[in-house]
Amino acid sequence: MNFKQVELKRNKTRLILSNGSERSDFVPLNEIFIKLGRIHDGIQLLKTYYPTDPAWSNTQKISSVTAKEGVNYAWDYEYEDYHPFDVFEQESVTRKEIEAIKSYGSDLHLTLTLELSLPDSEIARIARALNPYGRIFLRINHEANGNWFRYSRQHTFQEYSDFFVRCHQIIKSNSSNIFTVFNLSSDSFVNEKLVVDRFLYLAEGQLRKALNIADYWSIDKYTSLHYGWPFEAEVTENSTAYFKGSVDDWWQLIEETYLKMIWHNNLVAKPLFINEFNSDSNVDGYEGQAEIIRRIYNRLAQGEFEWLAGITLYQFRDYGGLGLEKGNLQEYQPLPALTAYQQAIKDFKYELVVAQQEWQYSDYTFTWKDSDQIRGLRLDQFDDAKCFTNRFEFPLFVIVGKTQSWFRLAPNETSDLDGLEEFVVLIPPYKDSSGTMRDIVTIRDFKARISAMME
Repeated sequence: MNFKQVELKRNKTRLILSNGSERSDFVPLNEIFIKLGRIHDGIQLLKTYYPTDPAWSNTQKISSVTAKEGVNYAWDYEYEDYHPFDVFEQESVTRKEIEAIKSYGSDLHLTLTLELSLPDSEIARIARALNPYGRIFLRINHEANGNWFRYSRQHTFQEYSDFFVRCHQIIKSNSSNIFTVFNLSSDSFVNEKLVVDRFLYLAEGQLRKALNIADYWSIDKYTSLHYGWPFEAEVTENSTAYFKGSVDDWWQLIEETYLKMIWHNNLVAKPLFINEFNSDSNVDGYEGQAEIIRRIYNRLAQGEFEWLAGITLYQFRDYGGLGLEKGNLQEYQPLPALTAYQQAIKDFKYELVVAQQEWQYSDYTFTWKDSDQIRGLRLDQFDDAKCFTNRFEFPLFVIVGKTQSWFRLAPNETSDLDGLEEFVVLIPPYKDSSGTMRDIVTIRDFKARISAMME
């Protein structure tokens, strides 16, 4: 049997999937993995943290605990209706979700809405709490040029920008793993199909300092969106709370917004994430949504967009029209968009960089630091072995074939090898017996141990 070092390299835009928001619950990662047949480079969570607000709940979304009257818009509550950022609690849901995301090999893309009055000590506390989870992309108070979130309605753009800068500086003093993401929305420009500079609020005294200091930039852009949902269940002839555009319009507005961000950063570009993209099936219909997703991802797969760090599909499962599936944790239905997405992301393969020489040493170190630092082993010439059983005390990923089919093997779980000539073994981050997330593991006498797993 031959053992050669292999590294996974992303040769296309990173694939990110949003999981859980004001419109959905967090779907177990194993369920997503099985249905999509592969990992994602990143999983996006959307959380909110307003610990000094009298209406704050650290267990439920505000729409579940408030009896506020006169609410007829998704953002009419005291703060954003995301699941709470409860990372400091003993039985933290947020920590469990982050650990699951890491154990399925994805980077955490965390959207966090914060009250601007948070003291420096609390921001530092957040950074330290996130430190154990490797590389994190932190989108702070997103859609900064909007007027719908609490921080947009109650503060000036200058106050928002000052807060972002303060967060960035404190985070950098407390963590080398967290990268800040400054986010704008292009949705408001869809009717005129023209990005108006003054509505990006990037002038001096507005949002420019946040733009300048952030590690990454981000744009949210849907091809269509029924923003009147859920108070308006369906789009009708009399509906006004929605917009609709084409794929070409979508691409044009992304490019124009990005160019204006570069202009306001003294002509210096930063890598860009698209943190929210989808077509709303309430507007375009189920088949229309599927076709738009197919076209967008096909365009990205066929091109070379080095400036585009990643694209996030918002989201896997949605109560309304923005999911690959529609429903909640208990009752849901797959939409045509699920099949379209499954097919489209097959073109976003990793490049498997295999060493020329067989690994000669008795020990081997598996690495999964983040989606750009993944190192494992390729096995071939394994004679008549018909199956491979994971005898380690932690899960493994196995990649087989040119199509890069992914399998996740729990301890003592077996994968069929019949007819295979080679396969790749990887160890994703896992939680050890002490409760620490491990992203590097050295296997002693690995050839004998792995050989004993093949029968």
